Amino acid sequence: MPRIPNEDRVSAGPRKIGSKKVRPCDNCRRQKHSCHISEPGRPCTDCAARNKECTFVAPPLKRHGKTPPKTSSVSGSQQAVAGPSSVPYDPFHSVDTPKSSMTALIRSARLPIIVSDEDDAEGSEEAYYDSLDMEYDDYEESHYLGPSAIAASALAASLLGGAGPGQKFRQVSDGPIPALFVRNPALLYGRLGPPEGTQHMLDACVELIGEEKARELMQHFKETTLKAFPVANRMRLEAIIRREPGSGTYPTTFIAALISHTAYTYRLVDPGIVKTMWMKVLGAFEDDFRLPRLITLQTTMMLLLCVPHENHAQNSITLGRAVGCAYVLGLHVECLKWRLPRWERSLRRRLWWSLIMMDTWRSYVQGRPPYIHPIDHNVSLPKMRDSDWGNDTFDDARQSMLAFIGMARLSLILERITSNFHTLQAAVSPPKEPYRSVLLESIANDLDAFQDWLEPELSLPVDPQVTSKAQGVRSMQVAYLGLKVALVRLTLGEPGETWHNVEGTLRSALKVGTELVEFIECLDAQDKATYWFPYSAFNILNAAALLLRVAVKSGTLFPLINLEAGDVLIRLVTCIRAGYVSSWPTAITAKTHIELLLRSLEGELLLTQSLLAILSDPPSQHHLQNQNQGQGQGQSSDGQQQQIVPADWSLDINNLFAPMTSVDQQLWSSLGWLWDTQTMQS
Repeated sequence: MPRIPNEDRVSAGPRKIGSKKVRPCDNCRRQKHSCHISEPGRPCTDCAARNKECTFVAPPLKRHGKTPPKTSSVSGSQQAVAGPSSVPYDPFHSVDTPKSSMTALIRSARLPIIVSDEDDAEGSEEAYYDSLDMEYDDYEESHYLGPSAIAASALAASLLGGAGPGQKFRQVSDGPIPALFVRNPALLYGRLGPPEGTQHMLDACVELIGEEKARELMQHFKETTLKAFPVANRMRLEAIIRREPGSGTYPTTFIAALISHTAYTYRLVDPGIVKTMWMKVLGAFEDDFRLPRLITLQTTMMLLLCVPHENHAQNSITLGRAVGCAYVLGLHVECLKWRLPRWERSLRRRLWWSLIMMDTWRSYVQGRPPYIHPIDHNVSLPKMRDSDWGNDTFDDARQSMLAFIGMARLSLILERITSNFHTLQAAVSPPKEPYRSVLLESIANDLDAFQDWLEPELSLPVDPQVTSKAQGVRSMQVAYLGLKVALVRLTLGEPGETWHNVEGTLRSALKVGTELVEFIECLDAQDKATYWFPYSAFNILNAAALLLRVAVKSGTLFPLINLEAGDVLIRLVTCIRAGYVSSWPTAITAKTHIELLLRSLEGELLLTQSLLAILSDPPSQHHLQNQNQGQGQGQSSDGQQQQIVPADWSLDINNLFAPMTSVDQQLWSSLGWLWDTQTMQS
């Protein structure tokens, strides 16, 4: 991708630009930001956005010389490994082992290793580095290679010459895990070709909704989804939308996916138009994987952050491709000290943890193996410094970033639950007592530690005067409650298992289920309009399954618990029904699955008939929907206003690739969530 030449960069004041490195302005340097100057003589993008003066007054950063590595002679090295013996160690001499054996071969290669501290300045926040994601042009790719992929001797000739055009490799990190990227020509096999070939697709999407509506959707995305899931750098995104020089190639597929995601997730455009837009986006989306970049993963997240539960198979495959792309780009390796721009290092970490969240919850909900295992990556948890504004993030943006970090922490706890209790190995050989109880208690301690980590604005129970309403906070809170439900369900044991304290166990389960119901009851219209994690509805369904099991288990032995569980279930389905009427997508999904769950128990529990009656649609609604053909309020023959059934917003990717007249919601995708029926009936 095109870059601004060094001679075109802006400099003012006594501080001079070095011959090779371009210094950032004082503000970007102080806040550890990458300094993007769109036009010589004008303030950088960051200073312009924050309405600050862009100066270059601060002196150059002083670099201290490094101590040269210590060297030692061969004889000294041999004496060092010889131990207390006065006879020098001869690596080629062995009394018991023949010289031709593998033992002698390996022993002869074990020479002393000299440790150097040459890597202390890796990833300096003050230095200027070229981006891997914006290098050169769109016909060349940079793919990550592990240190064991190619012998160091084969790389020596390429690495000594530096990282310039024509070089085959670029090394962005040394140390114990050197980060090497190989440059290959981009072999494009597809009908659309390079990214600039998708401009007509974006124009068609904008034409469907109008330019003013497209700008509104992009702004809405930045204030909602981007805050809750920062899968793009806000400053770079704004620069790209404005087509500022040096901001990178215009990612038309990502912008079109961004608009379609926002229109679908927040119900801001007619559903028929949204489905047509997604048809165009998905056709171009296939070509993004033929030229993998960070923007490829960002476009993928626009699809996965919609409603992935409506199409289990295709979204699982899409997520698998995204994880494969992330491995190709090296996102699974810690990049804190890589010689890359700060924005790129932070974006890589946020994208990787976004994939972990999607993969962990998908694995739990669908009962399928995860694509990412803890042993396959060493990327630490994101921190506030990984936000676009770094440690200077304030107000709602800071709370949203904390919610994102909280979701990453919860994903680690969920991974412990799934790996120990919901894998094929756990099904074949489940953990036995007392190890099982110790394991559950350890996971419970993790949840308690998470609660202690939360700031007052994010902690539960909800306090209207204190609790934050920032994007992603409510979604993170229901995920935390969902993990408590998942853990207490495990304490109920397997079908047919008996406990020493049956009443105490049932009351504990009832307490956790009630806590989640009380949380849903306190949500207002503003809370429901914020961004919700795609699998939030399944945490509600988990709570409904837990309460139903408590009602079934208590039966006539503990009538008071049975009565309380029934009351809490009525409160839950009442909230879900109200959310369904107000077109809250999370409630719409939860209603569909809870109805299937209740029908499976209709002959076992009399309470289910009352719950289904609350969830069912009034007879007049279908008639009103046919008359009005839309959402909102309608009037009956007697002049009274009645609610209309929400429009069909299902998104089945299989049907989006073909000419489409209508997409009906497929109930088969819900059948996988009846897995708890047998457990509750036991």
